Amino acid sequence: MACPPRDSTRRRALRAIGGVGVAALSGCLSPTSRSDRCPGSDEGTLDLDDATATGVSNEFSSPLDALPHATRVTVADALETEPGEATARGYYRPDPRSEFVVTGPEPRYYRLETTDHDRVRTTGYEYAVEIDADYPVFFDREAVRSFAELPAHDRESLRGAIGNAGLIHAPHYTSFSVVFAYEEVGARDRSAFIPGTDTRYLEWDGVPLRLTFEERRTVAIASTTVAAELVATSPSEFREYVGERRGVVLDSLPTDQREIVERAIDGTYAECEPYSEPFSDLRKRLSTGGDEAAPLVRYGGDWYFGHLG
Repeated sequence: MACPPRDSTRRRALRAIGGVGVAALSGCLSPTSRSDRCPGSDEGTLDLDDATATGVSNEFSSPLDALPHATRVTVADALETEPGEATARGYYRPDPRSEFVVTGPEPRYYRLETTDHDRVRTTGYEYAVEIDADYPVFFDREAVRSFAELPAHDRESLRGAIGNAGLIHAPHYTSFSVVFAYEEVGARDRSAFIPGTDTRYLEWDGVPLRLTFEERRTVAIASTTVAAELVATSPSEFREYVGERRGVVLDSLPTDQREIVERAIDGTYAECEPYSEPFSDLRKRLSTGGDEAAPLVRYGGDWYFGHLG
């Protein structure tokens, strides 16, 4: 049972008529539950939304400047070396959380690969950090340490914990947690926060912080090597690169499947179970396993974001 497509034309019509005509539109387009549209069975949907080069860039890559501190520093170091590799060691290790990073102003896209090695266990000291703390102690300047006066490894731990130092000025960001963990005895001895036993006060970029000791626990320290490979030098080239590796090309489709695809473009094609043979076969072709669709779909020379429901 195929439902009428919820395509871009109908969406524009809904926006044009506002709420007056919504109740008059029935079937798959109306904002009813799936059980209402497909009584006694489940509904399957296919959405194909225009995948612009900018959209693909935003979806699959992260700007270098937006990476967390520990990751950004190591990735930047890797990009400056001829083999495209850099290694960092510590508790706060590089974790890109994205396979691709883009640099500017002329866009250059890199594929990142990280490898952890030489892991050891050591003692970590965790503190709860309250931002913009308003306490009488801050009127006693001798009780407050400046961020710039801290040992370099303590400063790096704080930067690694918060990820983006600018967050200390964000009204919605009021606290975070930091772990000071060092494997070298000399670094532990020089730390301003080891051993953790009490509350410390800190001023960072004009913002008062209160650090309250929480616990001492065993943590892992490891080395992480980041390898960066240049894969594209423009958003359109990057879209082709990602599409070739993660996308599905829909070509040589029979007429009934072409009709389904064209109704799903910038809209939604829906059927109730049991699906028709054309829709069932098309879902299998687009699926990467289960009900997940390939993230990119090429049809008629254009790229689309694919969504199976």
